[in-house]
Amino acid sequence: MTVGRAVASVLRAAGEVDVGKLARVNDAMSALGCPPLGDHDFIPATPEQLAPQIREAMRPAVLGLMYEIAGDEPIRRRIADAYAGLWDAHAEASDESALARVASRPGAVLRWMIGTLPKHQAGAVPAIEETVMSPYRQDHVEQINPVAKSPLRTRVEQIRAQYLAVVEAVETVIVGKLDVIERVMTAIAARGHVLLVDVPGVGKTQMCKAIAAAIQTPFGRIQFTPDLLPLDITGSNVFDLKDKEFKFRPGPVFTSILLADEINRATPKTQSALLEVMEERSVTVDGVTHQLAEPFQVLATMNPLDHQGTYALPAAQIDRFMVMLEIGYPSPEDEVRVLDYHLGVQSPLAAVHPVITSADLIVWRETVPYIHVTPELKRTVVEYITRLRRSCEEGQALSPRATIAWVRAAQARAMLAGREFVTIEDLLDVAPDVLRHRLWTDAATVRERLRAVAVTNAGAR
Repeated sequence: MTVGRAVASVLRAAGEVDVGKLARVNDAMSALGCPPLGDHDFIPATPEQLAPQIREAMRPAVLGLMYEIAGDEPIRRRIADAYAGLWDAHAEASDESALARVASRPGAVLRWMIGTLPKHQAGAVPAIEETVMSPYRQDHVEQINPVAKSPLRTRVEQIRAQYLAVVEAVETVIVGKLDVIERVMTAIAARGHVLLVDVPGVGKTQMCKAIAAAIQTPFGRIQFTPDLLPLDITGSNVFDLKDKEFKFRPGPVFTSILLADEINRATPKTQSALLEVMEERSVTVDGVTHQLAEPFQVLATMNPLDHQGTYALPAAQIDRFMVMLEIGYPSPEDEVRVLDYHLGVQSPLAAVHPVITSADLIVWRETVPYIHVTPELKRTVVEYITRLRRSCEEGQALSPRATIAWVRAAQARAMLAGREFVTIEDLLDVAPDVLRHRLWTDAATVRERLRAVAVTNAGAR
């Protein structure tokens, strides 16, 4: 079953599965002694999850099949490259393996392992050096210097290490919610604002504070209440008696990480003060526009709408949040650990120290656009969005901003996973977070609607 899922991940990486190719793959699977691919094999999974589970004896044959499936398609080849790197196949495979057969052609190994490069990496990898024979000893082959990593590959590896350090720091405060922490960090890397919706007391505010503590950058908090005014957020012009002129006094929004606590307790008039700053990173007061410094990030918490003293957020503001997430209750075992951590003399939050700087976070955000997305995946996203729009009910809206946010979040997820390319699994994993608040539904319903769209598309073909 693991071999089938690994092969299926390569087959569907470009977003579409040809029926004829599926039949040829099933014939190859039978030759390997494995059952044909079924629906259970097309469950999203990453190479990091599946590669260690495949027996070492099967790896050369499976890898050869993966590259045969990939052909010249860049994303499929990069999935196969990921398995090759995890298995260190080029060092472990025997002379009879598919790897050795390809390596027997001089100069072919590098191109075979890398495939067609995306535009942003063109020229980044040195040209392939041919093997040089010595004129004095024909049986001796001079050693070829290893190919240097591309700058993007090096940067992604550094970001991955920094990301794991941040997650580890936050986990000392938020117990048993690794998945939620990872999704929040994905949105932050993608320059997207985060809306945490859940009942009071599950750790929404603590999570935001822990993330801010792990990043060495300015942090501000606004406690939203019904009597809060727009100028309390943006700032205002105050008359200076000494200089006899009005001077702008910045509000709490002028920070790097802004915690908007219980955001739906403020009136719609106050909510409107956040519309410009969330989208354009600027504030306009008395006709003068003031730019905010990078990075700027809103982490908002929201109580359920059926609680007393809450207001519905405007649709325009909801659409400005890249993702909506729920934390949920901890498991009984995790709740015991919560007691152990939080009943001590010192709060766990006080022990969290910065592990990355503001400049590091900016590098994360500048790197995300370089993560490669194939034209096939872009078209797949648009097809999903188009079909979902046709089935939208009144009040639901999937704007082009939602399409951009979906792909950008998938790029960030791929980068934080240590890859320079996006797969269909990345898109499907972040889709519920990006689409649920725009469709006014829950994550499970979003997954079902996406699955229905996929089935409809397959039937149309």
